Amino acid sequence: MCKTRVLSTKGDTVVSSCMGCKMYYLWHNNLLLNFTSEAFESFREVVNSLPFHKNSLPFPDDEERIILHTPNDDICFAFCYDEFETFKQAIDEAIYMNEVYVLMSK
Repeated sequence: MCKTRVLSTKGDTVVSSCMGCKMYYLWHNNLLLNFTSEAFESFREVVNSLPFHKNSLPFPDDEERIILHTPNDDICFAFCYDEFETFKQAIDEAIYMNEVYVLMSK
């Protein structure tokens, strides 16, 4: 079993990682995604490259949301603007904190 370390907690999103196997774990509400380091970096690039206002759609509750596909085509996130910004911040902070921990372990 991996010993994980929490890298970021923002809103409903928690990102942790295992220094041993180099996996990232992204929890959002009741959804958990696992990523290799490379896949997490790629996911971050995709998330940060999406402009909310060009990609959002009106949902049945009359709120604009962006749909974010996950590595599994059958699973998608739907974020309002504030949730999406918080999600991106959590991912960015996790990458930064992991870099700090890597430097501290040297």
